Amino acid sequence: MLNFNTLLFDFDGTICDTSPGIFASMQKVCDKYGLPYGKETFVKMIGPSLQESFTKIFHLPESEVRNAIKVYRDYYSAEGMYLCEPYNGVKELILSLREAGKRIFVATSKPEEYTRKIIERKGISDLFDFVGGADMEEKNRINKVDVINYVLAEQLTSDTGTCNSRDYVLMIGDRSYDIIGAHKAGLKAMGILWGFGDKAEFEQCGADYICATPNDVAKLLMPER
Repeated sequence: MLNFNTLLFDFDGTICDTSPGIFASMQKVCDKYGLPYGKETFVKMIGPSLQESFTKIFHLPESEVRNAIKVYRDYYSAEGMYLCEPYNGVKELILSLREAGKRIFVATSKPEEYTRKIIERKGISDLFDFVGGADMEEKNRINKVDVINYVLAEQLTSDTGTCNSRDYVLMIGDRSYDIIGAHKAGLKAMGILWGFGDKAEFEQCGADYICATPNDVAKLLMPER
């Protein structure tokens, strides 16, 4: 049995399929700047920060990035962020993990304010011990390692014994950014295949574990099931 007592879950592509709202918001940016991109490109933008996506994937000049983020968020905050649903089996997985005594945190590159609102709207707040995400201005918590360190600082500093060791913390996510960020923070990481990443991506970035379904995750973390 893997001896992890604290589990950090990514949000987009791991807990919820947020692609409808993200894609619609990305389309607003493309319309604004006359960009030729579509859903195939938008998939690549789920995981990194908006700043990184708009510079490295949309190739916008740095002088336009802040305005592009505003265009995206004006639509996303009003309508787009609620166009999502939890993946089948994920709520049941998290409930089982909680019943087994695991602590469940969210560690997402999505702004924390948006993530908390979505979780509340979808009625799943009780699944999580803490929800941590990027800061709205993307100044202090931009990369995944920044978010992970923030969540751990918020939640583990008052613990004692094994809970205070990163050896007992596992990051679970659907993109290489989750794996790389976890490793930079000194954590083991699991890649899941029901989101936007694939096995090759996880093998390339050195994921410690790869699971295809929520049931596979449960079997690995709670093998007595």
